[in-house]
Parts: sequence; structure tokens; C-alpha cells
Amino acid sequence: MLYFLVVLIRGSPALALEGAYSNYQPGGYGDFFVAYTPEPGFYVRNDVYHYAAEAERSVLQGAAKVEASLDVVIESPTLFYMTNKSFLGAKYGLGAVIPITYVDIGLAASAANAQASTSDSRFGFGDPYLIPVSLFWNFGRFHINFYEGIAAPIGSYDSTRLANSGLNYWSFDTNLALTYFNEETGTELSAVVGHIYNTENHDTDYQSGQEFHLDYMANQFVSETIAIGIHGYFHNQFTGDSGTGAILGSFKAESAGVGPAFLWMTKIGDKKVSFSTKWIHEFHADNRPEGDNFYFTVSTDF
Repeated sequence: MLYFLVVLIRGSPALALEGAYSNYQPGGYGDFFVAYTPEPGFYVRNDVYHYAAEAERSVLQGAAKVEASLDVVIESPTLFYMTNKSFLGAKYGLGAVIPITYVDIGLAASAANAQASTSDSRFGFGDPYLIPVSLFWNFGRFHINFYEGIAAPIGSYDSTRLANSGLNYWSFDTNLALTYFNEETGTELSAVVGHIYNTENHDTDYQSGQEFHLDYMANQFVSETIAIGIHGYFHNQFTGDSGTGAILGSFKAESAGVGPAFLWMTKIGDKKVSFSTKWIHEFHADNRPEGDNFYFTVSTDF
């Protein structure tokens, strides 16, 4: 029986997406003025993201119970350049995100009088997220942004480890963002819809399924420099995991969350600086951990 429990643990049971997480950060695509067209120039921002979650699953008709915990901290310096070039009537920009990641995973299983547990943690560079094309259109109060993101498998990875800072597969993330902003009332409504295609992890012969994500934001300025809002997300893995490494079957993951957000804009010298924070609480999760997402962001031009 103890051997059976260890097998359950090492298989990360009943959690879709390899390792129970993916290149999508829940709620991370939502932002204040998400589709607003920046002025030409360089922009830098730094995001600190913390995700703490747990999952509990009974298998074999309740004869065994498996618990998983996931703790992720990511610091993501981002450099974005807005050109003065146009393409298809849109302003063109490009950028890159270089994440520094800490991951801690714990698994425990119990059946009858037998118990087993294991855990692992890792700190290192994550998979960089490249934005080779970002197009912005402006139609008065309405703003549109189309961009393609590519997560490159460069982060630290070893298939024998439970926790890794990199995922060891490519992700192609296609996104369309919309923003409505009424300057007279200070009301902003935004949304981002996206599709992620994940390639196979050749070290494990495991291919995570395709993902759909929707991030939505409703923000209200209460002064010229301060805004408050409600941000939420819905994430759905609409194709199952596949490959010979997906020994537990073609699971599909789904989750949703919502929570408050805050923005403060100011100037330091001649630089425009903004500080924002948000908490996204997950109220629904299927075949993946369920927890809380915290963000703190600083951004400026230079």
C-alpha cells in the first residue's frame, strides 16, 4: 500500500496541465488601461506575483485521498518599446518579460493506515515571455490591442524534480485586449481574451492541453490619480493533456476568480510612475489547485 501511495504522489494525480500550473498567471493579463495606446518610447515595469493554492482529490472511489499545495512567487521585470511605426492602421510595439521564479510544491497521500508525502522547492530564472508584435488601435473612447506572446523554455528544468522554475515547453499565447474609457466620468471597462497552445515536453512525453483565458476589469477613478476596481478571470483548458507521459488520462482544468484592485499614478522628477496592486481570489477550480493571487506592480517610462 505504501508503494501505491508513492506512485500516486509522484504522478501529481488528477491535476491537469503538467505540474498543475502553466504559463498563464490567473488574473495577470488584466490591468488598468490594458489596451490603451502608449506614446512612443521605452517603458519598464516590475510585477511581483504570489500564488498560494491547495488541491484535494479522492481517487479510487474514495479509497485514497491526495492533497497538493502550490506556492509560487514570480518577479517579472518587463521592458517594452513603443515604436513610431504603423502597421494595418495600428501603432506597433514589442517587449520582453524575464521572470525570476520561486516554486514550492508539496504532495501527500493517504489510504487506510498508510501515508506518504514529498515536497520540493526551486528558485531560478523562469521561461522568458517574448512579445514580438503588439498592435494598438484607437477609436475615441475605445481602444484595441492585439499581441502575440511566446514563452520560451529556457528556465531551469529537470524532469526528475518535482518543482521547476521553467516548464520545458513552448507556449504560444495569442491575445486581444479591449478598453473603453470615459474621461468625463473616469470609468474604464476592459477585457482580454486569449488562447494558449502548448508544445510537448520532450523530456516527459507530456503535452499540456490548449487553454482559453478571459480577464475582465471594471475600474473607476475617484480622483485624477487614484482608481479602484474589480478584476476577475476565467480560465478553461478545452483540450485534454496528451502524450505517453499523461499516465493519469486526459484531464481538463478550469478555474475562475475575482477581487479588488487599486491604482495610484504620480510623478517622480519628470517621470510618470504608477503603482498598482490587486488580489484575485479563486472561487472555482476543477482539476487544478485553488487559491489566491496577489500582484504588486510598478511601471514608468524612461
